[in-house]
Amino acid sequence: MIIIWRFILLLVVFLAALICFPDYPNTSLVPVFMMFMVSFTAVLILTFIFSLLMIGKSNTFNHFFDIIIVLVIGYLILISLEQTDGIKPFDKLRNGNYPTEETIIKGVKKLNFKSSDIEKEIKNTTQELKNTTDKIERIVVKEAKG
Repeated sequence: MIIIWRFILLLVVFLAALICFPDYPNTSLVPVFMMFMVSFTAVLILTFIFSLLMIGKSNTFNHFFDIIIVLVIGYLILISLEQTDGIKPFDKLRNGNYPTEETIIKGVKKLNFKSSDIEKEIKNTTQELKNTTDKIERIVVKEAKG
């Protein structure tokens, strides 16, 4: 069961990178797929080794390992995903160029998902995120004054 969970975890990380940064050439999908396969194989091997060493039976260790997987594989995909403008996604994030609603919709369409319902959900989530950040900002300002 943990293997299926980690496969889904890796799949989500890779799809999130492809959706949030859709300005990749179509030829870069093969290296991304190969990176996915290599990373999943590495996770399989590490999971097997940890289960042999009896470390993998600890829920705390498994949660920690899953966080490490997301961080390391996320970093690797962000520094290696080619973009048509020549700037890597990691550099875009570091410079404050975060994915917008339009780029996410473009990424969903580029991966050929049915986008009508997804676009509605993206807009709702974006609005909720804006409302939440506004609430947090008001609370921080109120606490800083008082």
